[in-house]
Amino acid sequence: MKEAVQLAIGGAPSIGARASATLTDLLATSGVQVVRTGSVVLEWPNAALPGDPTAWESELPAEADPLAYAFRHLTGTGSEDPWATPVDPIRSQVADWIRGERLRSTPPWPEGATCAIALVHEARPFEQERGGLRGRLSRGPKEPSLAPYERLAAVERAHHVTSALRSIDLLEPTEQAQVRALGFALDTPAGVQIAARPGFRRGTAFPTRGYDLAAERAAEWIELPLLGDAPDPGLSTLLNAGGAAALSIRVERFAGEHADAEAVIYDELLSRLRGLGAWLTTPLQLVQRLYA
Repeated sequence: MKEAVQLAIGGAPSIGARASATLTDLLATSGVQVVRTGSVVLEWPNAALPGDPTAWESELPAEADPLAYAFRHLTGTGSEDPWATPVDPIRSQVADWIRGERLRSTPPWPEGATCAIALVHEARPFEQERGGLRGRLSRGPKEPSLAPYERLAAVERAHHVTSALRSIDLLEPTEQAQVRALGFALDTPAGVQIAARPGFRRGTAFPTRGYDLAAERAAEWIELPLLGDAPDPGLSTLLNAGGAAALSIRVERFAGEHADAEAVIYDELLSRLRGLGAWLTTPLQLVQRLYA
């Protein structure tokens, strides 16, 4: 993070807690960290981000209270359009505000990247050899269970990127050690959730921290929007917003008779993403970049 601030939030306690959590989330994507003893105090409401108590209980437009509007989307009501990003204009509004406060606002991604994409693969169970007569009859020139992982790892090594595996409980400890040795990260922690379907589910192209309505505080978990196997049209939305998402491709696709063709397609995809200026990383590294 390039800068650290503390917040002075006005309004009723319940509104204050929601506004603080929402603003902290929006500031993170401008490279500004909220702490308890920051050298700069940011006050809300203010001229750049007005407040309206009624907006927290009703569907008022963003102009009435931008944080209330963002909060509604970040807590799940979202947009019917899976590729819409109604919260990101408010992120730009927050960025303009902190620049007016003479704070440094820099894109959070390293090396001038235009956006960030966390590479995630759903693990494929290793095939267990059958015993007895059925096992002897079914034996033949089968591909080793590790082969799909090796094929996938070779493509990613060529691009100098690391991906993470999900559902690693499908693998035995010795099998986990084998795929880790190939370079895969097994560090998609429980606190980082990935949307169950493609699209920016909360109407934002950035990872968002959850909110515990009962406790009136930010939740521990962070959710990454998900891109499908074919990133368009989400990729253009992601690039325009400068955001981040997870690209999830199952290891299963790199097994079987079409495995080599799938590896070629994946290699071309990574080349395209790198050419567009995307930072290719793991979910954990992405979240640490925003919320360290």
